[in-house]
Amino acid sequence: MKYAKIFPFLILALAVSVRANGQSAAPTFKQFIEQFPKAALPYSIGAEALQAQLENSTAQKPVRLSWEYYQFLPELDRSAAYSNMPVHPEPVAAFETERYTAVLYNLARGRSRNTKSYSISVYTKEGRYVGTHFVAGVNAYSLTSVTIDEMLAADVNEYKVLWNSNSVADNKIAGLNVVETGRFPLTFAGNPDQILWNALNSGTTAVFTPAR
Repeated sequence: MKYAKIFPFLILALAVSVRANGQSAAPTFKQFIEQFPKAALPYSIGAEALQAQLENSTAQKPVRLSWEYYQFLPELDRSAAYSNMPVHPEPVAAFETERYTAVLYNLARGRSRNTKSYSISVYTKEGRYVGTHFVAGVNAYSLTSVTIDEMLAADVNEYKVLWNSNSVADNKIAGLNVVETGRFPLTFAGNPDQILWNALNSGTTAVFTPAR
């Protein structure tokens, strides 16, 4: 008789547990930010480091952002318009200023581990989305380095990649030619993919200088 009284309560507890597991709470903005290692400003991704990433064919498998946090990166859908390859954001760093929170990540298109496309997304302290910008990256043709300062402004340098013997077969870069340099604030709507810097919204305070 004692077991007959306890059994219904066990069934109810099991049902509640199954329902709770099947309806897990949506991730919070705080949990999203916690997926990124904290870093201090100013923060740089230098040309030498990017060149080494391009030349290194044995790069380690990166850690990818879990899909449930994609909702905090609204520009991912827009980014898909630039390529038919899926993106797999890889967390790089999180920054805090007096007014803003920002996260830096590699868009990671396709399966290549050598090419990189770093974007930064900026939010208010309350978690309201502000904008996303491409700030650094490297592929077989170009390399863009960046330094992000304490005011969340980016100083970028874009280079043309020069390969030995005009070939990428030996995977050794002969040199880098400066194409242009620029500086722009990150606290406005931008573009999550690499574009011509002079195509940025002319309403911003961006300043770019072509190489001479």
